[in-house]
Formats: sequence, C-alpha cells, structure tokens
Amino acid sequence: MEKTFEFADNVVGFMIKEEIDQEKMKEILSKIENRLEKIRPICLYLEDESDEGISLGGFFKAVKFHFSHPEDLKKIAIVTDDKMFKKSMKIKDFIVPADVEAFKKKERMKAMNWVMI
Repeated sequence: MEKTFEFADNVVGFMIKEEIDQEKMKEILSKIENRLEKIRPICLYLEDESDEGISLGGFFKAVKFHFSHPEDLKKIAIVTDDKMFKKSMKIKDFIVPADVEAFKKKERMKAMNWVMI
C-alpha cells in the first residue's frame, strides 16, 4: 500500500510500505503517467517506509520508463535507509537524465525541500 500526495502541480509524492516490485512500480508509473497528462516535466518524491527497497524487476521497469520519458522527470528524491536501494538510485542517476538524489529517512524534510526547488 502507498500514500500519494502532491506538493505542487509539478511535484508528486509516494510513501510506500512494501517492497517496490514490478507490480508496485507499474502502479506508481501509472499514477505518474496520469500526472504527465496534465503537466510536464514533473518532480518525484519517493519514500520507502518499509526499508524493503526495490526489486531488480522494479528497478528495470523504472529505468525503462525513464528511457521512454527522457524529458518528463526533472528531479527524483528517494528517501530510504535501505543501502541497496540508495545505491541502485545512484546507478540510475548515470543512466537517466533526471537529477536523482537519495536521502536518509531522518533527512525527509531536506528531500522535500530539494525536490521542490
């Protein structure tokens, strides 16, 4: 289960309480595509509340989405204490044009401020 919220028209946030596998990533990307119908580019805030991280399938689904929407995501803030999830997002930062930054949970407010600027 996840909570979805908006900081502004161009900032969408997700707070996820389970591993981000292919199915969960499909749900998230569907909501992102709905927002992209109204405004482009957008920024994304993603908080991993469970610390279960992202599965390999979920990661590749996200990368595939970014290749098909190279100019649609401007910034992505990842908030997690899962070390592998943070490292995977750093790798993705080299692959996709969006500016990706990983934050610890205690840096949640810093992440929210960063993604909005």
